[in-house]
This record gives sequence, structure tokens and C-alpha cells, in this order.
Amino acid sequence: MILRNLSVIAATVLITWSAVFNTCHCQSETTVDGPTNTAYVSPGSSESFNCSVSWAASSGDLDSIMWKRSTDDGISWDQIAQCYKGGSCVIVGEFQSMYDTDTVTNELFKLIITSATLDEDGLYDCHHFDIANPTAPHAQLVVLDQVDDVSIDGFPSVGSDTVTAGEEQSYTCRSTAGNPAASLIWTIGDVDITSHSVNSTSENTNDDRLYDTESTLTYSFNASDDGEDLRCRGFQHDSLAIRSSRIEMTVEYAPVIHYIDILEWGDNYMVEVECVASANPDSISYSWTNNENSATGSGKTWTVEDVNQDNFIDVTCEATNSIGSTELRKELSKPSPSTGSSGCDTGCIIGVSVAAGIIVLVIIVLLLWIFLSRQKKQGEKYGSGGSNHKQPPHTAPADVEMATTGHTTKIPSVSDDADNRYNDYANYSDRYDDRYDNTSAHRYDQPPDEYSQSPRYDEPPIDEGDGYPNYSNPSSPNYSSYDRRQQAPPGTPGLHYTDLDLGPSPQDYQPQGPATEYATITPTIV
Repeated sequence: MILRNLSVIAATVLITWSAVFNTCHCQSETTVDGPTNTAYVSPGSSESFNCSVSWAASSGDLDSIMWKRSTDDGISWDQIAQCYKGGSCVIVGEFQSMYDTDTVTNELFKLIITSATLDEDGLYDCHHFDIANPTAPHAQLVVLDQVDDVSIDGFPSVGSDTVTAGEEQSYTCRSTAGNPAASLIWTIGDVDITSHSVNSTSENTNDDRLYDTESTLTYSFNASDDGEDLRCRGFQHDSLAIRSSRIEMTVEYAPVIHYIDILEWGDNYMVEVECVASANPDSISYSWTNNENSATGSGKTWTVEDVNQDNFIDVTCEATNSIGSTELRKELSKPSPSTGSSGCDTGCIIGVSVAAGIIVLVIIVLLLWIFLSRQKKQGEKYGSGGSNHKQPPHTAPADVEMATTGHTTKIPSVSDDADNRYNDYANYSDRYDDRYDNTSAHRYDQPPDEYSQSPRYDEPPIDEGDGYPNYSNPSSPNYSSYDRRQQAPPGTPGLHYTDLDLGPSPQDYQPQGPATEYATITPTIV
């Protein structure tokens, strides 16, 4: 009975301790999460690194982490400071002027570089105190220092060199005394050829905190590289200037034939062809072969004779300079009329365009001159006064009669007081807008004999579009309300005018409808 009770008690205790253990998340050991970033700083600036710690449950206030630095890529480490779980940090004596610490919490510690110099450049890490040396990854502090120079061995900063295409050449570029070590990049023109180089880095002989870089390029230049710059650039960091050296390259190469073309295909079985090539040196000699009949020729252009009637030729052009020779064989067909040359080159097209432009300009100027001349002529005829009716400058004869509806009105003489509007009626053709310049003048008080004969003589009417009758009905003239005309005695012979609008007298002027510019005269025999 007693043994049974003891076993029950033991089982209860074990269950209780098991429950307590399973509900406790206590950490058995301390873990440290150190910095892994790379910081680039200028001399004299400050930088900091963070270290996060998760302390073990059993650790006390004297448990600690260590800040360390390596200046030889992690081979050896120097202790800078020690920070305790209780919150305090102690900096090793020789580093007190270079570093500072900040305990953000008892689980976050900060190492501060107060004023960076090349002496602070290196790897940084934090770890638990019971670890001899930290393991990667680490934080890195890079204190920037511009390289002194980038140069190509055997050449000044801007040099020149002449090479032959296809021949392998070697150049060595060096950068000195920089931090970080410069990456040397080779280009020819805009083409990156760094892949043809081998680079190496070493400590500077005068300062082991700085680095030198050497790069050897092995490259065969081609014709397209002629006139381009071979450059070596030293790149360190975005905040530092890129220093470089360059060589102006002259590449000598054998002729490169671009094409063979037909200049003219004659109707007498003769064809002129051209060979277009480039080379350096550019002194090129040309030789031709007609592959159909083995005929040969020379010169950049060549006239092929005795061309077969199949409308094609087979020729070979060979171009030669001091570097070498190149040949090109080509079969050429006779151009069809639809695809042949238009016979007008670029200069011809420009000339035709300019001539057409001049002709158009002359036409515009001529039309403008005609328009302005007519405007001026119209202005002279209408005058600048307030009336739209130009008064005729001639005197009508006293015995001229007007034919009206149902009666005949005799026109009285007009005195000088009427503004001399009808002086000298002999040149009446001016009143017709020059439409009857070829009509011979005659006196209206003495009509020709044929006027006394029938049928009645009518001059062509003029339709001015101004609201007055177009005289298709001569018996309906348009007179104003004021009629200063007198009826002639019945049977009185004389020259009659149909619808002659002389306008009002100055003394008795009353407003009228639109006035005709010129009078339309229809003479009849009464």
C-alpha cells in the first residue's frame, strides 16, 4: 500500500515537471546577429554598425559580446570593444579615440566610427565572447581614396599608335594608389573589349592601405577600328571621378570592296562599271576581268566591251594597296526601264525644285500686281468722295432727248453751277469702263444719217448688277423722284437716249437708290 502511494506521487511529480518544461521557452544559448553590409565613406565622415543579441536564459549581466576588426581580409582580428548584457560597453584603450559605442537596448549594440580614415578601413564583426574569431559574413568599411593615375605603358595620357589589321597587339594599363582598387575597363570606340584583358591587384609599395591594379590587353584590330580611340578607364566608386588614358589608333588594312555597280549600259554592247572600295593607305589600284571572255582592264571604272546579248555581265574587281589585295566577283543584269536611273540626280532634283519655286513666286507677284493695278484704277474712277456715283465730266448737248414711258423729255443744258459734270462729251467712251475703246466718237447732236433709218439702233446694254434695269426693256428707265427733264415738242427730230442716268442737280439733291457708275446709252431716231 505504501509502495503504491509512493509510485503515484513520483508519477505526479514527473508529469508536473514535464508540463513546466514544455511551457517554458527559455533559450539555452546566446545568439548574435552581426552586421553584413558594406559602407563606402569619405575620409573624415562617420559610420556605424549594429549588433543584435538574443541572450540565453541562463546568462547573467556579465554575459557579453565582442566587437572586432580585421585589416588583412579576415586573417587576423583586433578586439575593439566589449558590451555586456547589463548595458555597459568598454572600448579597448588604443581604439578609444577612433570608436564609440551606443547601447540602444540590452539586445542592440551600436559601434560608431567617429571620423573615418584609412586606418579604420577593413572588416567588422560582433560575436559572443566565447568564440575565438568571427566567421563570415562580415561588415566592411571602405574609406574612399582616389587613384593617383591611370596610364598605358609606353604612351602619354593621350597617345597615338599605328597598327596593321589582323595582327595581335598588347597594351598594359596601370592604376596606382587607390582605395578601393580600381577596376580597369578597356574600350575601342564604343565597344567594350575588357574580356580580352587580364587584371591583377596588389598593395601599393608606398602605402599598404592603398592598392595598385594592372591590366594587360591582347587584341587584334580590324578595319572598323581605324580612327577610333583605345581607352583604359579606372573605376572605383560612383562618388569618385573616373580617370583614364587613351591612344588614337590608326589601323592600316587591305582594301575592302563595298560593291560593284553599273554606271551605264550602252546600246552598242558596251557597259561601264564601277568598283567602290576603302583602304588605309587609301592609294588603291584596281584591275578588272570579264569572266566571259577573259578581257581585262584597270581603273576604278571600266568599260566592258563585246557584252553578250543575254543582258548580263560577269566581272571581277581586284583592289590592291600596300597592305594587301581584295577581289570581288559579281554578276550584273541590265537595268529595266522601270527600275533604271531616272536621269536626274539629287542636284538635278534640287535645281528643278528651285526653278519651280521661282516660277510660282513670279506668278504670285504678277497676280498681285494685276490685282493692285485694278484696285488703283477702280479707286481713280470712283474717287474718294462721299458719293458712290462718278459724275461724267462732259456737257450733254441741249437737243438730246430722253425716251420715257409715254412721253419724251428734253434734257436742259447744264451750267457751271452743276459742278461742270458734263463738260466735253466727245470722249464719252471713258464712261463705259473702257469696254468700247474701239468705238469711234461722234457728236450726239448731229447723229449719222443712218440713224434716221429703221430699225432702231441700240448699243449693247451693260448690266452693272447695281439694282438698275439691264435695259432689256428700254421703255422702263429708272429716274429719281425729282425730274428736271423737259418733254420735247412732239415730232421734233433728234437723238434719243434710253435710260441715261445723269443724277440729281447739286441744288435739289434727294436720296436715291444705288447709283450706276456709268450711263448706258441707247440711241434711237425719232
